[in-house]
Amino acid sequence: MPYCTSCGAEYKQGAKYCGECGASTEGDSAAPIRRSSAGAAPGSGSGPEIELWQGKPAGISDRLKGIIRLNTTTYTITSQRIMVKTGLIGKDVEEIELLRVNDFSVDQSIMQRILGIGILTVFSDDASSPQLILRRIRHPQTVKDALRKAVRDEKIANNISYREQI
Repeated sequence: MPYCTSCGAEYKQGAKYCGECGASTEGDSAAPIRRSSAGAAPGSGSGPEIELWQGKPAGISDRLKGIIRLNTTTYTITSQRIMVKTGLIGKDVEEIELLRVNDFSVDQSIMQRILGIGILTVFSDDASSPQLILRRIRHPQTVKDALRKAVRDEKIANNISYREQI
């Protein structure tokens, strides 16, 4: 895997920006996107980045892993992006900007409904991860509704509207 020339963090092949510092990966001359102390990139129409929800997989085996601190997957939804961080020693970060999100899907088996968990799938037009899956999250319908509102707010803030082609 390639490494960022600005901060040295590892990023996935084909990513346009470093997930750690925001530097462009498509050339050495591009400067990283600087975030203000509030977290917003200069010129962004949506204001500061605010954490809306954070969770971990909550299945039975995940809860046992959590006791001995081996549940290393963290899901984060902010007002601008969705992040999935995994890894005990090495870290893998998948990220989708809310502006790229197209649709959502919630799946729950009978056992998952009893446990109050489910799978939230996010569909996007992101080249590196067109489907982002949040597995075994608590209250998946509530998380989906919060994510839907955040996506709509972000698209409104950036003057993005939908047009259906016939």
